[in-house]
Amino acid sequence: MSQRGRSAAALVSLAEDHEPETLRHLRVALRSSARGDEPRYSQLRTAMLDLIVRGVWAPGDKLPPEKKIADAVGLSLGTVQKALARLAESDIVVRRHGHGTFVGTGKQAAQLLHFRFLGDDGHALVPVYAEAIDCTVVDTAGPWTAFLSGAPRCIRVRRRINVAQEFDCLSEFYLDAERFPGILQIPLPEMHRVRIRTILAERFNAPTLSLTQHVVATAFPDEVAQRMKLPRLKKFGLLLEVLSFTHHESPVSFQRIYIPADVRRLEIPSPRVEVR
Repeated sequence: MSQRGRSAAALVSLAEDHEPETLRHLRVALRSSARGDEPRYSQLRTAMLDLIVRGVWAPGDKLPPEKKIADAVGLSLGTVQKALARLAESDIVVRRHGHGTFVGTGKQAAQLLHFRFLGDDGHALVPVYAEAIDCTVVDTAGPWTAFLSGAPRCIRVRRRINVAQEFDCLSEFYLDAERFPGILQIPLPEMHRVRIRTILAERFNAPTLSLTQHVVATAFPDEVAQRMKLPRLKKFGLLLEVLSFTHHESPVSFQRIYIPADVRRLEIPSPRVEVR
């Protein structure tokens, strides 16, 4: 090797020695998540989410500048910005103009009370994000029919809940179509990051004031298993049914939540107890 070549190699080695350890972790995670049929920004997003789940980047941490990330992983600045934009859309990171990008504080995991899955430390909530699949009127009878006072037609809002990029849960939310027709006018993307109960409270004056929950271990319907991307021999888990009431103990919503087996530990929030 020429003297010039040895000098260049020494400079690269010196630069790597001063590179933040987190960027080295990111480079390894990106290689592990690399799949030829997936866009590079999506692979980078998956790698960054992996670091957040493993606690390499903790809630509130500031991420390295976009240019440094791009240089470290060998991708264009536009690819890095696109990956960060996707993470920001899911509230996994927060981008503050003039200050940088920060790991989110688990806002959506805290809001989605039935999807509080614990991280490896047994305390912190792993990031989750909801994807609205459809919002439609159904006239198929089910346990929701009787609960919603025999409503002949119901609005069903289905959302896929991704947990830490590891597995999916499925939520089916049923409402009386005659009572809440305005739900059908809400754009589907708006359903991604909000609590449907918040919409009912703020737009329809129907807050959830109490609820009853049922849970059973069962096999899932084929369609549900397919939407959750479960292997044919593993289409079972927990089915959680949430029956919600509003003013005057009037039924307001019926929710079915499908949770696959053998996944992260789920935290069940304690009910508020009044001491008299």
